Amino acid sequence: MLNGMVSAVRIRFGKSITLFCSGVILVSLTSGFSNAQSDQPANSQNGEELLKKSATWDWPNLRLLNEQWTSYLDLIQVDAKTREAVNANWGSLNVNDHGPMVLDRLLATAAVVERRVEAVMTRIDAAKETSIGFQPVDLTWFDSKTPGWLQENLKLAVARSYAQSAYYDEALQIFESLPDAAVVDPSTIFFYRAVCYHHLLNKEKCVEQLDLLLQRESEIVSRYSITAKLMQSDLQNFKPASLDEVARLMNDVERRLDLGRAGTKVRGQEKEIVDKLDKLIDEIEKELQRQQQQKAAGAKSDPKNGQSKPLDESKIVGGSGPGDVDPKKLEKGKVWGDLPPAQRQESLQNITRDLPSHYREVIEAYFKKLGTGEK
Repeated sequence: MLNGMVSAVRIRFGKSITLFCSGVILVSLTSGFSNAQSDQPANSQNGEELLKKSATWDWPNLRLLNEQWTSYLDLIQVDAKTREAVNANWGSLNVNDHGPMVLDRLLATAAVVERRVEAVMTRIDAAKETSIGFQPVDLTWFDSKTPGWLQENLKLAVARSYAQSAYYDEALQIFESLPDAAVVDPSTIFFYRAVCYHHLLNKEKCVEQLDLLLQRESEIVSRYSITAKLMQSDLQNFKPASLDEVARLMNDVERRLDLGRAGTKVRGQEKEIVDKLDKLIDEIEKELQRQQQQKAAGAKSDPKNGQSKPLDESKIVGGSGPGDVDPKKLEKGKVWGDLPPAQRQESLQNITRDLPSHYREVIEAYFKKLGTGEK
């Protein structure tokens, strides 16, 4: 299922999460279908019916897909050995199977029938194990004998591969052109579209795809539902023009640079990051200035705080106090300002500490003269 765990704070998809892909493909509509249907409890069937009514999408009809496969094999006139291999791939599926396992089974079966499909799947598997850079998968070989349902599902596999390798822009180009009802696993379209939109900071479209996916939460694979809920939680507190957005933009630029992308789009994102940071810094400075002004205004208007506002310029100001002070009583033989020698020396050092030497000498001489009592 999940080979890596997802972080709820910084969600990384693609290289940091390896999604399980089993290889092998599609559907085998054997005689077990009718038995599998009848073995379901009545209450389970009722629950599924209620879910179908509330969801806006449904899983594909595997019986119809089985008929499409039969028509395709007749059209290309496969030999008995190929038919046997196809039937072997279908054998383990029943009518209630759905999700990525059906998509993978479809692709594996198609690889048995069509060598060009096998080449595409080999290319996709190789991209997961190497870091050779982006290598677009060639799908221009489709012809009139390639049925539309096979083309759409093969495109889905390629787009999924791009998303798993963190090529979100390239993946979206395919995902956005794929109709949900044309593939055997709509949940994979919804999930990986959401992954791409999440990384590219398109919150609105990401939430839309997550809501669609979770309409059938009880039916989709656990790795899809768990990661979808983490993305939903992550986006709840996401706000544009925030430091969080700047951090995400930085992560996206880092991702693009890691992939060897340093073109116009990356330079535009880098400029956007700088502009947003400048704006955030300006807002913080204005807020600090506003708080300082409020604090100063509060200190001026509150006489109980024991503080007074300094004058804007030097001038004579009036006062309401009488100006009386307690007279200093001097003992006989004492001089005003007389201090013990140690304290006097310490005071002189404090007063003259930061002054030039010639000023210090003058001040010391002045206080020595005061100490002698001379006028």
